Amino acid sequence: MNLWEQYQANKAQKQGMYFPREAAADLGVSEGALMADAPETVYLGGKNNVRDIVLKLHTLGLVQCIVRNSVCVHEKQGVYENVSMAPTSGIAVNVGGIDLRIFPARWHHVLAVTNRDGEKVSRSIQFYDEFGVSVQKVFMREEGKEAEWQALLDAFRTEGKPAFQTGELPPVTATPALLSEKEAAFQERWNELKDVHHFGGLLETFNLDRQTAYRHAPEGAAKLLSHEAWQQVLEAARDRGIEIMIFAGNRGLVQIQTGKVHNVVRARGYLNVLDGKEEGFSMHLKDDEIVETWVVRRPIRDGFVTCVEGFDNHRKTVIQIFGRRQEGEPELEVWREITDKLLQAG
Repeated sequence: MNLWEQYQANKAQKQGMYFPREAAADLGVSEGALMADAPETVYLGGKNNVRDIVLKLHTLGLVQCIVRNSVCVHEKQGVYENVSMAPTSGIAVNVGGIDLRIFPARWHHVLAVTNRDGEKVSRSIQFYDEFGVSVQKVFMREEGKEAEWQALLDAFRTEGKPAFQTGELPPVTATPALLSEKEAAFQERWNELKDVHHFGGLLETFNLDRQTAYRHAPEGAAKLLSHEAWQQVLEAARDRGIEIMIFAGNRGLVQIQTGKVHNVVRARGYLNVLDGKEEGFSMHLKDDEIVETWVVRRPIRDGFVTCVEGFDNHRKTVIQIFGRRQEGEPELEVWREITDKLLQAG
């Protein structure tokens, strides 16, 4: 039996849902390797094809983009348009729609996957990194686009299967803490920030990762929280009726949801936002597996920007929530009130 046949045999013995990602882990292979063995999967090639394929995804009309990491599944419907791709970075600017920040160096292989379950047919373009870990899955959600789907396959069909690397990323250790005199200098520079996008440069200057930096933040600017904060924040945003921005991603992509929160449900070990009807958005968060949760406030020209940020066991950001704001505008007052309670708690 090939990998896909083994998956189907194991799935028949399971109760409930048994997703390819789980099955691949049980088989000791990558999800990419498993999906490449599915009977109707078409290999669309490697890195050289990624840009051209991404720029053609708008032809599929309405799609659902699924981005995940170890703790979060972030699902958004929209049209994959307004995309620009350079060798080292890419972007799709559709606020409230398919809104992406792309890191093309991590996009190594592309699969076109057709899956049949009785009369139901699912079609998706799936992007994987060098280890066969999913970067993004793009599912067709518009009827009558079969010709466009076939045109995409005909244009990029590649012989053979992807050659995924084995192994894992090396472990990450915390950057050293700052001595007192450097801490004072770091806090001074923090307070002088005028643009949140300059924060990365500040970290480089002082050789800090984000978690270590937050421990050296100026008084009142950062606070370590329990994982219960995620439900508190989502429910507060729902109850106050404000728009928020939810960033989630992996080493190849960040996907951003901008909109209101309507349905917050805890079920099956996940904290869920089930807003498919209202916002074309769903999120499934294993908030109890987030290693550290911080609320962080940084100065900008227009005042401050505050976010709630979660990290995994590799010291990587896996989710961030901000109040919605436009460039040149102050932070929403209601979002400030919600995050003030977190900064001042306990």
